[in-house]
Amino acid sequence: MEEIIPGVYVATFYPDINVGFVRVDGGAIAIDAPALPSDARVWRETILKTAGGPVRYTILTDYRLDRALSAGLLGGPIVAGRATLLRLKGLKENEAEAIHQWMRHHGRKEDLEGHHLPVPEIGVEGRLTIHGSPEVVIESVPGATPGSVWVRLPQGRALFTGDTLVVGTHPLLDEAPDTGAWLQTLTRLRRPHFPAEAIVPGRGPVCEKEATRPLSEYIQQARRRVRSLHTAGRNKSAVLSLVDEFLPLFPVGKDQEGKVRERIRAGLERIFEELAPGES
Repeated sequence: MEEIIPGVYVATFYPDINVGFVRVDGGAIAIDAPALPSDARVWRETILKTAGGPVRYTILTDYRLDRALSAGLLGGPIVAGRATLLRLKGLKENEAEAIHQWMRHHGRKEDLEGHHLPVPEIGVEGRLTIHGSPEVVIESVPGATPGSVWVRLPQGRALFTGDTLVVGTHPLLDEAPDTGAWLQTLTRLRRPHFPAEAIVPGRGPVCEKEATRPLSEYIQQARRRVRSLHTAGRNKSAVLSLVDEFLPLFPVGKDQEGKVRERIRAGLERIFEELAPGES
């Protein structure tokens, strides 16, 4: 665990995602949660010990089960984008199957019998400020999923982006509602007056603003190459021809290559749908 600025802590060692918390009056505000319940329970004890008080709120930056599966174990009401609230509420109808599919896809092994998906109590559209010391600002942003939010600490100059920014890894584009607007979000983050000295991406190391450029270039290249398929009159299956072009853009271990290829393909297919004539 790393204290990136006074009172703001980050853990980058859990599988796939980053999690963190902010020490506030009377306890802490957690941001995302380790996926597996065993990890989430250990993380909760770390928060309680460090903050000297309970988790007052848990904020979800999106609805992917990578960060939402065990969020209910940290404590406090869960705050998330409204679309995240609705997605997790919808998954409750068949939560056992949703959990099973996630575990199988990620190759995780843990007894989750009786485990329940959380449903956020508070849905955010626009901006919500949790007043205290420091103030914590939750803001809806165009990003990797409907309902993406980031978490700003204006006095502390720290920003938790969720998957709106990932560093050193292939982004998840498969549920992005508007990659053009996502690019604008990244441009906004890079502006000199935007207060973000310490940035915690959804995946990858803590970084500064310049670390957003590879993601912007990746999305721009994906949009450009997919447009070329549309111009040539190709159908969606043609995105397979682009996967080898994108695979080397971020390092991938041999054991992860198959999964990453699928991530790239799914993302390109989503952009193909987004940029289809009449859709963009």
